[in-house]
Amino acid sequence: MKRNMKKNILFAMMLAVFGLVLTSCGDKDSEGLSRFTYYPTIELEGDSYLVWEKGVAYEEPGYSSTLNGEDVTSQVTVNGTVDVNKSGIYTLTYNTVKNEDGFGASATRTVVVLDSSSNIEGFYINQASSNRNGTAYGKAFEVLVIDNGDGTITVDDILGGWYCQRAGYGTKYAMSATLGVAADGTLSLISSYIPGWGDGLDKLEGTFDAATSTLNFVCVYAGSLTFTETWIKE
Repeated sequence: MKRNMKKNILFAMMLAVFGLVLTSCGDKDSEGLSRFTYYPTIELEGDSYLVWEKGVAYEEPGYSSTLNGEDVTSQVTVNGTVDVNKSGIYTLTYNTVKNEDGFGASATRTVVVLDSSSNIEGFYINQASSNRNGTAYGKAFEVLVIDNGDGTITVDDILGGWYCQRAGYGTKYAMSATLGVAADGTLSLISSYIPGWGDGLDKLEGTFDAATSTLNFVCVYAGSLTFTETWIKE
């Protein structure tokens, strides 16, 4: 009987010691894990998409950043520049300071520099377009044309929104193009590219009417897709 009691007492003591060891290990394993992680935030002042007049000095609309309730705006870095003397699309990227775990935040602003006095440069509305099946589209889709200053223009979507806007595929399916513009308004295809499929137009024929700021052209894509389009500057 006494032997059994001693065994029981010894067994209980061993369990107690084992429990303390487990508790100690658990404390070590969880040490430093029960804490909050604060992530930096950034907010842009003004619009994230700006149209800027060519030749006018660029003024940053502003931004703000916080980390754990503290203002860390002074630690934000801005990558990218805006050349107001050259028409084009410029992207500015704002990066916050990183927290102790290495997490940061970023925001982007697009600045489009345009010459409002140009009769060819600016935003156009695709007024009347149709594809090879005669399916009409357009009348609401906006297209951007930039004058490169060398007798050529750059268009952000030569298909006038067919895939990008009408089908809702997104900007990856906007076909950018560079066109030559002759003195008599004749258009010629220099290059084109649609990232989503990695190809471009087969050919393009058309004209630019400087008096009405209107682009009329027919372009062929993928061998048999023919697009007939009329764009009028806004």
